[in-house]
Amino acid sequence: MSNSTNTKPRAQRIDSQAEAVAAPPVKTAPHTQAEPIQPPPPPASGSGAERHAPKPRTTRNRLLTITQRFATYRTRMPLWSLLVLALLFVGPVAAFEPVFGGGVGAIAAGAGVACGLGIAAASTRWRWDAVTTVLAVLATYFLLGSAAALRSEALFGVLPTGKTLQVMVLGSFRAWKDLLTLTAPVSAYSGPALVPWMSGLVLAALAGLITARAGRAILGSIPLVLMAVVSVFFGLSEHPLPVWAVLAWWGTLAAWWAAAAQYQRITLGQDVLVGRSGARGSENTLGRQSRSTVYVGTRIVGALLMIAISVGVALPAASWLGSGGTRVVGRDLVEPPLDIQDYPSPMASFRHYTTDLKDETLLTVSDLPENQRVRIAAMDVYNGTTFGMSETRGDGHTGYIPVETTIPGREAGGEAVEVSTIGLSGPWVPVLGTPSQITFSGPDADAQKDGLFFDLWSNAALTTGPAGTMTYSVEATFKDPVRDEDLESLAVMPNTVRDTNVPEGIATKTSELTQNATTSLAAARAIEHYLSTNGFYLNENTQFSRPGVRTDRLERMLSGDENLIGDDQQYTALMALMLHQMGINARVVMGAYPEGGSQGGAASLRGSDIRAWVEVEFAGGIWAVFDPTPPRDHTPQTQVPKPRSVPRPQVLQPPEPPEAPAELPPTTRDQNADPTKEPEDPFPWGVVVGIAGGFLLLLLPPLAVLAYKAGRRRRRRRSAAVSALIGSWDEVVDLAADSGLSIEVGRTRQETAWSLASQWDLGEHPGDPFALVTGEVRHGDDGSIDSIEFDEASASSGRYVIDGWSRFGDDVPAPVVIARYADVADFASHGASRDRARDAWVQVGELRAQVAKRSGFFARVRRALSLRSLRMRRKLRLSASIARTMHEEKKQ
Repeated sequence: MSNSTNTKPRAQRIDSQAEAVAAPPVKTAPHTQAEPIQPPPPPASGSGAERHAPKPRTTRNRLLTITQRFATYRTRMPLWSLLVLALLFVGPVAAFEPVFGGGVGAIAAGAGVACGLGIAAASTRWRWDAVTTVLAVLATYFLLGSAAALRSEALFGVLPTGKTLQVMVLGSFRAWKDLLTLTAPVSAYSGPALVPWMSGLVLAALAGLITARAGRAILGSIPLVLMAVVSVFFGLSEHPLPVWAVLAWWGTLAAWWAAAAQYQRITLGQDVLVGRSGARGSENTLGRQSRSTVYVGTRIVGALLMIAISVGVALPAASWLGSGGTRVVGRDLVEPPLDIQDYPSPMASFRHYTTDLKDETLLTVSDLPENQRVRIAAMDVYNGTTFGMSETRGDGHTGYIPVETTIPGREAGGEAVEVSTIGLSGPWVPVLGTPSQITFSGPDADAQKDGLFFDLWSNAALTTGPAGTMTYSVEATFKDPVRDEDLESLAVMPNTVRDTNVPEGIATKTSELTQNATTSLAAARAIEHYLSTNGFYLNENTQFSRPGVRTDRLERMLSGDENLIGDDQQYTALMALMLHQMGINARVVMGAYPEGGSQGGAASLRGSDIRAWVEVEFAGGIWAVFDPTPPRDHTPQTQVPKPRSVPRPQVLQPPEPPEAPAELPPTTRDQNADPTKEPEDPFPWGVVVGIAGGFLLLLLPPLAVLAYKAGRRRRRRRSAAVSALIGSWDEVVDLAADSGLSIEVGRTRQETAWSLASQWDLGEHPGDPFALVTGEVRHGDDGSIDSIEFDEASASSGRYVIDGWSRFGDDVPAPVVIARYADVADFASHGASRDRARDAWVQVGELRAQVAKRSGFFARVRRALSLRSLRMRRKLRLSASIARTMHEEKKQ
């Protein structure tokens, strides 16, 4: 009898050399191996004792012991172990709630845990492969994510929509940052709840698979602990978890580890259970020195006593040590993004600049190119009180981002312009052209640099450092102002923000002014022309020109042409609101330029040079400038009313019809504009390459699996005759493994073949792998023929014969045919030939086709991408390596 190498069903246990002893077998329960009754006698003294003394521990022995530990078989944990994990997940689920509030965090995390454990149970029960399990997780994430984490945007609060799917795709990497930076409670925002949903779904699935399927309870607790760490890290420092709850959770986890380990030992027969009848595995006691008797009552009482003592000591100590400490969480380590809503609109200081500081120098520019303007800030949304800056937009607007010096996405180069400011209000940093780099100088340069933010969409900058007096260099590129003839063929971009408390009469006035316009550009020019021509400029704080853009102030201006009085604030706000009513994307820009426009060279800009204008976005990211403010010398006659209306006819003397051609000069200039018209945008090769690269990255893993399996099959088929015949059987086993069939270790090829044929339900004719019994059977490649006796009844019934083997007693399935080919090649003398190898691989091909024909499309895809055969071959190589190492050790 061999030494006491223990085996279990479907796996093989390999004991270390110190435990391998010879002993006579005893009768055991079915499917168990013999175990020694008594330990071996002690070695005799003398030379024999020295000869059989334990060998010294070498590096190879130590590596062998480590390898054996990883190769030790562990049974699966029962599915009820997932209920224990669900109980342990309650702690991390509850820890997500304080930062969300309203039950949003707990619902999302709890739903993720429930779905993850459900996927783990299904994968364990029906033996899903890795590809199927991952696809199940992804499908669950998108199908149920709306109901779990995005109920306010979901259809009927449950069903996914296009918007929720988009949020889930982007939120898979954005939600983590949002949860750290948004102000609690974050349940008011859309997206952060994806963090507990994703964490619960993925980590619960991992914990369930490792615990129930792999049978490793301690390793399966790593995702559980990781979710607890995530919930604390993304939580609030002012809401610490109760110390008693944390200790109770760790105590329950330790008790689960002990119970799971004991279950494994009893199931494997390493321990004998006493105190409970009918215990599973109590009859499978293996001959190991670690075997012990387990008294259920004693173990339970001892475990409860140890937990009580540990909690009793740790609870007061933790309460005392943690009473004066501070809790540090993730949001304490991450600087929140700039909230532009914390700053007042720069337009609030417009009247102060143009009246109180009209003669004060506020900006000095070393070189202001011709027809260029200095930009201070851009506003795009109206709230009934002021035009301000939107926090988020639906067109990819990222808002103000920290840049320090270099602006991302801008090409370096251009002209360097020195700018100095004094007396400006707010954090705004005036810029010129399209800046690519801003470099501060002076005593506060470091603080101004560290606090520099830039908005790529509005082409504006601000700093959270000292901003009253600044000196800096702007490296920028300048473009000539865009002309109307260049804009006629371009479409305007739609507005993506929503104004609130819009003045009454805006929509009616907009329709009246644009009823004859045929294009969006013509409509915008019509509004600009009406405001700049019929309006009056007045920036005095009187009843006729109150500052600000409140709703009632703008409604007064719309009530009649005689009340159309104001300054840049009111006229730019009116035009932007009218364009928004038409669905055109427009913004109000505050900046500065000299009277009459810049003529080039150095410029000193005073408070009276602060101005505002409107910009409209066209396709291709082109912004056109509109100046709806009337000339500053066009003031109303409000102080000395005159009975005669002579001045008005002089003002309105140019009749409206003659003014209309001023809007239509593009028809005459268009002929001269064609030669200088800018070329169309180039083909977006970068976008195409990026999308194609993303698809290739997604397809690379499955293509690699398919290529590896095809190469493995080719190597087996083209190897030597013996290896090709054995490889044909290996290909059948791999096909069965990838199909999810049960392959029991320790059986012969014939037994395994019949088992696979039964699971595949193969009862068809196997083809013609051997010579049908006709009296001649071919031997080898030389074409020699031997005759045997047969009867026609047997031949007609499809019975086959193999050289060197007994005749089949009945029709056999293809797996059995291939298995006998491999057995003959492996054990019979001269049992391998190239012709037989070809016949065997023909049978393999027919078997693959037969299995594929009986499977659905998704089953074929899952089988083709399955990694089960690869993992099985790796385990077999590991077992063979251990066996060789043990064999070499015995020879020494």
